[in-house]
Amino acid sequence: MTVFWFIPFCIIAFLAAFGFTPLIMYFCRKKNFLDIPDGVRKIHKSPISRMGGMAVFGSFFLTLILFNLITNIHLSPWYMVGLGIIFLTGLLDDFITLAPWGKLMGQTIGALCLIYGGVVIEFITLPLNSLLYIGFWGIPITFLWIIGITNSLNLIDGMDGLSSGIAAIASCTLGIIALQNGRLDSAFISFFLMSSVLGFLPYNFPPAKIFIGDSGALFLGGVLAAVSVEGALKSATTFTLAVPILILGVPILDTFFAIVRRKKNGIPITHPDRGHLHHRLLEKGLSHREVVLVFYVISASFSIFAIVIDRFLSNSTYSLLITLLLFYISWKWGKHLGVTEMSCGKKSTGKV
Repeated sequence: MTVFWFIPFCIIAFLAAFGFTPLIMYFCRKKNFLDIPDGVRKIHKSPISRMGGMAVFGSFFLTLILFNLITNIHLSPWYMVGLGIIFLTGLLDDFITLAPWGKLMGQTIGALCLIYGGVVIEFITLPLNSLLYIGFWGIPITFLWIIGITNSLNLIDGMDGLSSGIAAIASCTLGIIALQNGRLDSAFISFFLMSSVLGFLPYNFPPAKIFIGDSGALFLGGVLAAVSVEGALKSATTFTLAVPILILGVPILDTFFAIVRRKKNGIPITHPDRGHLHHRLLEKGLSHREVVLVFYVISASFSIFAIVIDRFLSNSTYSLLITLLLFYISWKWGKHLGVTEMSCGKKSTGKV
């Protein structure tokens, strides 16, 4: 089987998401499963469905099942169960608004299923090209990675098309990295996710006709976390964490800024606020669409660095230094925008 096998399945994933989304929008209108604007945190102009994650999840899993039936590449059932549990946790939150501990419990069960299915970090490539096998410690490290990335995608889902567009860029990049390292199963999963998101994105790009919801944001984070372990973190050519951290740099940075901001101001980490990067850019006068495009450019730039590092930079020390430099520049930019302070500026759509 050649790598070109994935192309027809990517087309299926795209068309499925593109076709499922209007059906879900119609269903939500009929059943009144809509996100109602309140003029405070939810300032979209009319009621909008936030069940868009169902379209991405459905098209992705349909493609994955067909792929498993037709090809000789088969995933562990625990892999699919784990992602399904993470999705259902978000879907339940979309309907009844789970408490933070409830969401964490669902994510924990999903992460443990993924780990049981073989998604485990086995070693870390350190500076000076030394290899450290971490044994049992790979399990808690992997667990924290999955929970962290899953929540970072959910946390950045504060504007139309933001988390979905970043996920499309990240999954495409992870697919390329996986191909460079000969990990075809991770590459195919990444490209299937990318195609599913691209099929959904025309309806989600500002002004959105449908929101991706917690179900979609958590699911995207879960898949990206799992694929980054299998397709990037198990590559020993560079400083191990450099590549996936760069690919997922935007949500990781925004999450880090949120933690610093909330701890500094003495509020719980789970408490929402309007101090995120996208809120600060809105306060600078950019439109919603312009802010989203700025984040797409930043995410794509980080991804290009990740591909170059993985393909051409075999010295792990240099890859670490480049990563630290990029994040230092990003930190200074965030500080300049005031992301460590509480916001008192303009309102924005979506979750905060």
